[in-house]
Amino acid sequence: MNETPSRKARHRSAPFTTAAALGVLGIVTLSGCIGRADARQAGAADSLYIGVAAAHATGEQYFRGVQLAVDRLNAERKAGARPFAMRKAPERQETQVAVAAFFRDDPDVIGVVGHTGSAQTVEAAPIYADVEREGRRAVLAITPTATNPAVTREGGWVYRVCPTDNDGAQALAQFVLDSLGARRVAVLYRNDLFGRGYVRAFSRALQHGGGSITHRDPYLAGITEFRAYATRLQRNPPDVLVVAGGSMDLVSMVRELRRLGAQIPTVGTDDIGSLNQDTALAREFRGVRFTAFFQPTNEGSEETRQFLDAYRSAYDKLPEQQAALAYDAAMVIGRAALAAGPNRAKVRAWVAALNSGRAHEGVTGPIRFNSRGDVVGKPVFLGEIRP
Repeated sequence: MNETPSRKARHRSAPFTTAAALGVLGIVTLSGCIGRADARQAGAADSLYIGVAAAHATGEQYFRGVQLAVDRLNAERKAGARPFAMRKAPERQETQVAVAAFFRDDPDVIGVVGHTGSAQTVEAAPIYADVEREGRRAVLAITPTATNPAVTREGGWVYRVCPTDNDGAQALAQFVLDSLGARRVAVLYRNDLFGRGYVRAFSRALQHGGGSITHRDPYLAGITEFRAYATRLQRNPPDVLVVAGGSMDLVSMVRELRRLGAQIPTVGTDDIGSLNQDTALAREFRGVRFTAFFQPTNEGSEETRQFLDAYRSAYDKLPEQQAALAYDAAMVIGRAALAAGPNRAKVRAWVAALNSGRAHEGVTGPIRFNSRGDVVGKPVFLGEIRP
């Protein structure tokens, strides 16, 4: 996944799911949570910190999700146990390695939620594993939104609570083939770790289902001019255009197509859902579909409904998927510390034991991991831009 600036509005997802098992979420209440002000005051010298490796400018949803988890964990902890608190990275950190080292070298940080993008997480993984010191300071990081399969392949201290690009690509290919009835598909993808990995997985899934790729165009975010791509598509229009990249990249591409009079149905990856946060953009791009990892409706489990109630009570709106996934990542870290004690190695061992025999009941679905640290059996939804 890639990040776009957070916009303030509601995120809505349609009820389309993949064939992946959705599972039955557990029933846990948030009613006993302490207030956010109390949780912040708990950030004293004896606190156990959950780090959040998200950018200050764009990480609002991640911070909100983790804060709600901290509130709940403090409500659950036994009397006399160390309180939990959230710790953000310094605002000015030049590299993801520096962010990871900041958390790793703070002995009061019991685990980290993040990083938020695939390339960032891969870069930081050896730092969390503390490879240079043979793991003596290693600390668990659970990414909420880094989807590239390579994320969990280095070091053994990075886990994820979101599905992978392979899961998302298969869901989108299934939707394109079955629901849209498309066979000739153009793909515009961001030329980075996320985009290249996604287009490979999507192409395989589409071709396996009988579809074909008519155009496969890379772009560089913030640099590429989309007029030439739009002109090529106008001359040989596909049945559908898939954008594997940022929401504002889709905006630029579709606007160029419309200027040329081309009306090509467009779908995208999970970042496209952020268009729902801007009312004007949501009106302009009404009906665009995208993959999503959380469905913020009251039709979910009791656990999900309790989370939605707590979020609305605190922020007077529905959460984005980033908040829900960050909440789940923080809850896994905190529950591990409550059960195993404030020891980094024991926290990781507790999390690793969430496998086929035992799951953490998250608001985005049951959380259990394979041996690499990838979450298994999580749902992928197809959302829709709606003003």
